[in-house]
Amino acid sequence: MNITKKQNDDLSLQVTVSIEENDYKEKVKKALNDVRRKLDIKGFRKGMVPMGMVERMYGRSTLLEQVNTVISQALNDYMEKEEIRIIGEPLASEEQAKTDWDNDVDFSFSFDLMLAPAVDIPINKDLYIPLIKKAVTNKEVDEYITGLLNQYGTMDVTDKVEKEDFLKVDLLQGETVIADSYLNLKSVPKLKDKKAFIGKTTGEGIQADIMTLFAKEEERAMLLQVKPEELKKYPNPVFTFTVKEIKRFKAAEENQELYDKLYGEGNITTHEAFVEKIKEQIEKNHEGESNYQFAQDVRKILMDKAAIRLPENLLKRWLYEGNDGKFTMEQIEKDFPAFLEDFRWQLVRESIMKEAGIKVEKDDMIQSAVALARYQFTMYGMNDVADEHLIKYAESMLANEKEARNLYERAEENKVISYIRENVTVDNKEE
Repeated sequence: MNITKKQNDDLSLQVTVSIEENDYKEKVKKALNDVRRKLDIKGFRKGMVPMGMVERMYGRSTLLEQVNTVISQALNDYMEKEEIRIIGEPLASEEQAKTDWDNDVDFSFSFDLMLAPAVDIPINKDLYIPLIKKAVTNKEVDEYITGLLNQYGTMDVTDKVEKEDFLKVDLLQGETVIADSYLNLKSVPKLKDKKAFIGKTTGEGIQADIMTLFAKEEERAMLLQVKPEELKKYPNPVFTFTVKEIKRFKAAEENQELYDKLYGEGNITTHEAFVEKIKEQIEKNHEGESNYQFAQDVRKILMDKAAIRLPENLLKRWLYEGNDGKFTMEQIEKDFPAFLEDFRWQLVRESIMKEAGIKVEKDDMIQSAVALARYQFTMYGMNDVADEHLIKYAESMLANEKEARNLYERAEENKVISYIRENVTVDNKEE
């Protein structure tokens, strides 16, 4: 066996592993004997099939398997001995000569290795990272209250159409009737185009051009209850709309009933307490935004300091070959800048974790899952979900393999950012 290396550039090298028949002969023989012992062919006792037949049936595949095993082990041992740290996986060299498995007895395989870059970024108080803190404004409080009142509003039946009402209609064109369709006048952009509807009552008819009402095919298709590609069934865009029901949105009133819905019975009883509760929520939102921006600034500052260079052409080939052709090279080229940024940050993050001895434990993943669950519930207006429900929901996420991997990434990211925040100088800035 002989192993040689050739430096392609300062980011990669090529290692060639050459083996002779003696390096794999005994392994092939043993593997074929193992096959023979298990082989059960009609006309022969189990384990007594002639070796010549075994070799004809399984010789080539066994040779490939054992040569691959010897080569892989030799390459791994060599990288360990020479302390060669790589990123990704070894790639079969594009210069590799074609192998004649039927006649060759000596084999030589070359591999391109992407060298792992050295990452050395001291995390200490000499490193300044900004943390922007945003004050709560009266405008934000007013907008938040308006949002809540709209969220808990109702659609009430009314008797006369106004410019932002929601109508249930039948559409007529000749003998064609499209029953029980819905027209949201609020989504019609121009007032002049919906004037024909304003003031109408239930049972009245209005003639209108649906292409005037809605510029987008998707909106017209929804109105006509068809797929966008089926709109050609209706070359004439003019229909008669017969009003069947008129509904108008009414925002909720700020009262005790709303307070109880939002925060539990009797927990909030005055406007002042309501405003304070809202300010607390906005402050939490601001804190989340500040933390997110801090993490983004950490990434940018540390990646700029690390200035990591990578063998980009080999990385693209690794992505293509490692995904078994699921992505074309054109797709990889398009998404490569974003991948490169994430990959560089991953190398920086791994370096910090190794230097600081940071490890992700199960509790970290649960905390990450609970935080994500709380955020998801908040997005649906559920601000006070009990901890036991959050934990149960988090455990269901962890039971899903894909979600568990994502949560591990989140937990790892959170631990690294927390460590950095504790050990650098945080430059607080008010906004």
